[in-house]
Amino acid sequence: MNPLQTENSLLNYDYTITCASNNEFVLSYEGRYFKIGEFMYQILREGQQAKYLEEVQARLGNVSLAGLKEIIDTKILPIFKTTESKASAAPDDGFWYKKQILSSRQSTTLAKPLSFLFGKSFYFLFLLLTGVNMALYSRTHSIVANDDLPLGTEILTWVASYFSLFFIMFVHELGHTAAAYKSGINARSIGLGFYTIMPAMYTDLTDVWTVSKSNRIKINLAGIYIQLIINVVLVAALHTISNDFAQSFVWKIYLFNSILMVANLVPLLKLDGYWVLSDFLGVPNLIQTSNQLLLNAVTKKDPFEEEKPRDYSFKKILLVVYTIIRVSFIAFVTFMAFAFIYASILKTIALIRYIPYLSFNFETAIEVLKRIVTIVIISLFTRKYRKLFSNVILKRVKWYRA
Repeated sequence: MNPLQTENSLLNYDYTITCASNNEFVLSYEGRYFKIGEFMYQILREGQQAKYLEEVQARLGNVSLAGLKEIIDTKILPIFKTTESKASAAPDDGFWYKKQILSSRQSTTLAKPLSFLFGKSFYFLFLLLTGVNMALYSRTHSIVANDDLPLGTEILTWVASYFSLFFIMFVHELGHTAAAYKSGINARSIGLGFYTIMPAMYTDLTDVWTVSKSNRIKINLAGIYIQLIINVVLVAALHTISNDFAQSFVWKIYLFNSILMVANLVPLLKLDGYWVLSDFLGVPNLIQTSNQLLLNAVTKKDPFEEEKPRDYSFKKILLVVYTIIRVSFIAFVTFMAFAFIYASILKTIALIRYIPYLSFNFETAIEVLKRIVTIVIISLFTRKYRKLFSNVILKRVKWYRA
């Protein structure tokens, strides 16, 4: 090695770079993707071939050697090192149970027959189906002739409808996989998980960052697109069946499917709507950007910091509106969660106190079952926070003893 030349440290890392579309460049390392600028893309591209930084600098031509070294040391290498440290840590994604049920090959094989739905007319058909579903919703409830089923039968329809969620969510994930296949990538897997008592399926679409923005939005909307089609089929079924039990069952599936679609479109949680808005705005880490925007608004500015012109762009206005709505949503959900827990604890205590005076019958059994289910939900819902609280207490005890 020539002592006057600087070794290219980028050769120590096995990364890939992709030009997803015009002005969209992606860095992939250790299974994670990062949106980068064109100049960094050029540095990383040349860095895969040159042995010394002098060669990279000569090929770029528009940056000094000192400037190039500073960009690599302060902008690029921290990405690699942080990614390696995160890869070794177990991810906390909110599931208390999760398991892969289909491999990449299996999920792609099942989804291929649906790929024809995601051609050039996708966005037109998506808007058309959305309009049709909105028009049908107001008229659907009147189709159900009899809502006054016996209590046991009513409970049975709710239980059966709950398990139908697994099929709806599975087809939803196949929609994502089919759209991904149509866009030129394969889903890595499809899995099943649980948030509290709510089932949730997920598709590993890590490679989605290698396709264009338009295709990413299509992939994110694909599951809801399939659900829109399912709703049309369910309404047709409601028009053709006359059995009260079957009508009630199909109606509840229709309700569950509609609620899931609306919930998925809300961009305040990391569901389909969040990723659609993220791609639309061109902000990969939307929640992180929103948090930083809020932090900048509530913290005192450095008096010596250079005054920057105010940004009144459409993108910035949308980010501000999103941040305000998100903070309000978090406050509302937190309040409702505490209110639910408080009311549930009071009802459970009251039930325990009056157990000696209650006669055991069907209604009492249902009330006891409701209290047990509520306790399980609260326990699972607060599992993460109880663990965090316990860790804080243990650290304080260790510090006090030391």
